[in-house]
Amino acid sequence: MTPAVTVTRSHDIVRLDPGTGETRTRLAMTAASDEPGAWRLSSTGAVRTGEEPGRRARAVHRALRDRAVPALGEDGLLVETGRITTDVMCDGIRVALSTRTYLLVRDRDRVLHLKDGTGPPRSLPWASAADPGDIRPGDPVVLGPAALLALTAAAQEEAGTAGGPGSRCSSPYPPHDFPLRGLVTATGRRHADLRRACELLAEPDRWLVPHGTFGTGTRPPAAPDHRPRAPFPRRALLLDSLTPCGRSADGRPAWLAAYCLVDGAEEARGRGLLRVRGAPAALLREAGAACSPARPALARDPIGRESYAQAPGVTTALTAGRLIAPAHP
Repeated sequence: MTPAVTVTRSHDIVRLDPGTGETRTRLAMTAASDEPGAWRLSSTGAVRTGEEPGRRARAVHRALRDRAVPALGEDGLLVETGRITTDVMCDGIRVALSTRTYLLVRDRDRVLHLKDGTGPPRSLPWASAADPGDIRPGDPVVLGPAALLALTAAAQEEAGTAGGPGSRCSSPYPPHDFPLRGLVTATGRRHADLRRACELLAEPDRWLVPHGTFGTGTRPPAAPDHRPRAPFPRRALLLDSLTPCGRSADGRPAWLAAYCLVDGAEEARGRGLLRVRGAPAALLREAGAACSPARPALARDPIGRESYAQAPGVTTALTAGRLIAPAHP
């Protein structure tokens, strides 16, 4: 006889956002199944642990803010700490219980740190700031991981090949990550059946929750694998992220870009945003080799919901002068 299985995911997450302040998410969701192929989803009360993740988030935020003041100016970092618990029961008997803590640090849409545990990053990538006037027209352009994912998502949307309902249970972001290893043996259920429970527990349309900690419901865009390797240019304009913002005066799609200016071993964080132009597919055709290892990056769907994927930084055949839209066309 097939055992009844319940899978409960609990999230206790604190986020310090420079725009919205401090928010806390304490939620739990349960997927229950009496027979293979049939799962019911319900909301349950999160278990109180007596811990205060906000204290750790505030301490990390203060320490990083003090170190980054010369580069950040009036901007701020997003810091998030969380505790994710997965509890699996078969016929009322616990067969698996796991707890995972993590720390996320973001500068705008650039992921600076995303690792298990709550130890802060040892260093930040920049110690100074750069202005648009510091950019030279001939500076080569490098797409950072988030910028690459943004162009990939936009190109897929235009081509009608954007990801549908989520079907993957792995993510570099722990609240979206649901490892299934070991659960097939523990529950006696098939892998495909347990994957359905994973998908239900990551479906946002069923529950309105703060800052999307139960997933986005759509697959994040996948950056192309197996790019050739190349060294990072000695001097480059690094685009940290790209956000669509209509069209430029010449009719091409326009983007707001967070950026850094890299010169040798020095990286300066850009003040404000650049306005750049180009159709996503055309810009991707200019992309070349991977010049940094793949790392966690933020991806947004067409309505701005957040997910995370792995992507490298890539060189391009573009220069700053070709890409940046004129201030007064």
